[in-house]
Amino acid sequence: MKRFFVEQIDDNKKMVLITGKELHHLKDVLRLKKGNEVIVFNGKGQELAGIIEAVSKNEASIIIRKKLNTSSESRFEIILCQGLAKAEKMDMIIQKAIELGVSRVVPFIAERVVPNVDNEKIIKKTRRWKRIALEAAKQCRRSVIPEIEEPISFTKVLSRCSADDERYLKIISWEGENKNTLKDVLRADKYSGSVVLIGPEGGFSEAEVDEAKRSGFAPVMLGPRILRTETASISILAIIQYELGDMGG
Repeated sequence: MKRFFVEQIDDNKKMVLITGKELHHLKDVLRLKKGNEVIVFNGKGQELAGIIEAVSKNEASIIIRKKLNTSSESRFEIILCQGLAKAEKMDMIIQKAIELGVSRVVPFIAERVVPNVDNEKIIKKTRRWKRIALEAAKQCRRSVIPEIEEPISFTKVLSRCSADDERYLKIISWEGENKNTLKDVLRADKYSGSVVLIGPEGGFSEAEVDEAKRSGFAPVMLGPRILRTETASISILAIIQYELGDMGG
């Protein structure tokens, strides 16, 4: 069944209305009609199965048949802190991170960030990333839409992470590391979540890596090859989910 996002869902009501962009997707893209079965979810864990009662110009009414108790959320929390990348790369990172089960994405501005950023562009970019996150969550059947934050400075990322308790494994991917591998740091089983720092296209400076170390992050290498930022993000998330999350069985 096709899934549609409805921010406000009342458990006590037997009908849900779909409007706006979700209505356009239902009516004009998918061309669903009265009698089609659908799922509506609020992005906070609530999912309901229903049937389309009517479709009009401004809304589609869904008669609710039952609550769904399925959840595809990862048992291991992963927060991705991603250095800003060029538009199409950042879009892909957001999309794939949602598919791989991250709970939050925190874009940040590092020394070697390539894109030109200003307040107006940041607002537009964040709005776009949130929409990409929603579409990705719908596609991969997630019941919770991860938070996509507005970009902040690298220093602010570290100051926030330094307050996290010891349950979180803190990792910074750095091509200059020649001792610790990702496999080494994932051997510990005491963590309930991970905070992952991935640099922008230009990578991290040594000063930034030193600053991250002081904030409790462990530098790791991802093999002998230099990976693009989008490859590094997708790879490290998939590996963490396999070793500590829900992809390894």
